[in-house]
Amino acid sequence: MNIKQSMGRRLKGHAEETELNLTAVMNIFLILIPFLLLTAVFVRIAVLELSLPSLDSAGRTAQAQKQKSTVINILVINETGFELKSPDIKLSKLDKQNDYDWNGLKNQLTTIKEKYPESEDIIISPVSTIKYHTIISVMDRCRESGFPNISISG
Repeated sequence: MNIKQSMGRRLKGHAEETELNLTAVMNIFLILIPFLLLTAVFVRIAVLELSLPSLDSAGRTAQAQKQKSTVINILVINETGFELKSPDIKLSKLDKQNDYDWNGLKNQLTTIKEKYPESEDIIISPVSTIKYHTIISVMDRCRESGFPNISISG
């Protein structure tokens, strides 16, 4: 057999039409599509309900907000205890003995609420080593004392 004959056979092999076997591909899609649909996470859209002031009371609301001063309350949590900072109020640091002083914290929060009854915001600033359970307990005490708007600062 010479070189021309072997090249002729190779060329003839390429010229022949071959059918693709799609059965294997269809089987993969038959299994893959239901699996993807079952594991897909669908986005849930949250609806925020807002109550905006009416046009009649807009002027009065803006005036009331100008008169009401903003009070910034900061609660620092570290390994040694709590330190609550509020304007115009001198509060002592609550040292941790065996456990945090939860009653003292609640008393200080109540004192701030009595002085600033319109204040509803507090910023919690925990040290990175504070346990999650402690932060949640502090948040619960803040809500009980009348501070529902809680922010966490790093």
